[in-house]
Amino acid sequence: MIGESEVLVTRGLLAAAAGWREAMLIAGIRVFYRAAGQGTLHCQRCGGDRPYRHRTGRRWFHLLGVPVVPLARAGPHLRCVICRTCYRTELLAVPTTAQMQVALLTGTRSASLAMLRAGNSASLAARRRAIELIRGAGAPDFDAAQLGAALARPGQLAGTTPARGAGQDLEVAVAALALQLEAHAREWFLANVVRIGLADGSLSAGERQVVRTIAKSLGMTQAQAQDVIWLAEEAAQAG
Repeated sequence: MIGESEVLVTRGLLAAAAGWREAMLIAGIRVFYRAAGQGTLHCQRCGGDRPYRHRTGRRWFHLLGVPVVPLARAGPHLRCVICRTCYRTELLAVPTTAQMQVALLTGTRSASLAMLRAGNSASLAARRRAIELIRGAGAPDFDAAQLGAALARPGQLAGTTPARGAGQDLEVAVAALALQLEAHAREWFLANVVRIGLADGSLSAGERQVVRTIAKSLGMTQAQAQDVIWLAEEAAQAG
């Protein structure tokens, strides 16, 4: 049973807390934020791409809610507009789902075109395999006409800028894709590109050089690249 003295103490504490809150509303320290930018991030709480606000803040001594004296700065952060979860700005280094899809398609298309150009680009079998690979990477409507148009651009990969050479564009596109691929996925990707070259026969010296360039951009050693070539050749011979 609660005694009268305990009730009085409890009431006193509650009154003191209420008084403190009222005092803080009149004067105290508060962080005021301002928007420094916006964009899209992969919100871990929402589980998908969401809009965010990039906010910076500063602590102020306020009087009646009006900032009067500036104090220390508060660290910048990203705030999901949907669930209001706050993240460190380092989260922007994690690609969004949309960025990953673009990287997959761009890397696949660049590698496929590079392999076709290095070998027999007129081979219907090689072209069919390249089209299948590009469609599977996120371009279901990609067809023979689009492939022919891309191959007709001398020294330039489809969707790249004329300022850079095709070799540099290939390395950049594949390196961006490599950031989201596990080790086995990188081998799988390289093997699919090798199969384009094998569709019209043995790999030529130019095709092997393309494989080495792609492997390097994927972060693979030349020994790993050679293992992938051997496995792909054995599978091709076995039918």
